[in-house]
Amino acid sequence: MKTILTFILSFSLSFSLLGQDSPARYTEELLPYSAHSLFIGTQFPLQYTAGYNYRFSQPISARVQFGLLTKPYDRFILNSMEAFGLDKELSQVIEKSFRGGTFLGAGVNYHFGKSYAGLHGQYLHLRSGGVTPADALGIYFNRDFSDFDPQGLPDFEFSMQSNLFQLGALYGRQFQLPHPRWRIDAELSLAKVIASSSTFASNRSAVDRTGLAKSLYQTLNQEIGEAYRQHGWLPTFNLYLVYQLP
Repeated sequence: MKTILTFILSFSLSFSLLGQDSPARYTEELLPYSAHSLFIGTQFPLQYTAGYNYRFSQPISARVQFGLLTKPYDRFILNSMEAFGLDKELSQVIEKSFRGGTFLGAGVNYHFGKSYAGLHGQYLHLRSGGVTPADALGIYFNRDFSDFDPQGLPDFEFSMQSNLFQLGALYGRQFQLPHPRWRIDAELSLAKVIASSSTFASNRSAVDRTGLAKSLYQTLNQEIGEAYRQHGWLPTFNLYLVYQLP
């Protein structure tokens, strides 16, 4: 987060200084809107992101974006879900195993003045590893099995990958920088997980082929999917540095 904010503030300061040193340099009028623009920024506290925006007309635009879920945002999804009622046992297992993720999103915005509102869809892919048999039992029975230590399986563990599909809405405001092609967009957004799927695998392929393991994986997928759907509300504050292409 500090890196992104430093990047944005550095750009803002540099343009301000350029404007002071050569006031006649940017004498063209502020652009009413540009059909094409690129942006980079953060959805705090969820991910770092970059994308492309196309303005169909004065009031309508659409965008696509890609993002990375990593530190220091690796805990936010769980904090948000806990606030909406996620079980602590399940939250601890997901937190313990989280390894990062990727994000794809697309949306449509309606502009009025310097403000805009929009709807968007998002796909999140979460990677995890290090889920132990005790963790799996804790999810299955909704109990603490941290003392469970099966003999003969000291290195046995699961990996998990989850795919989340979200729908959301946002309100944004544009802030023009001294250079007419640069601006900052600030947004408040709220998204809801509407569907999810999770897959599991262990470091023992022979175990994965057993009926017991397949049954356990199916149950875990159902439990985690239900938790995502019930408690998966994700509010974010989005901050983007935008460049309007000629």
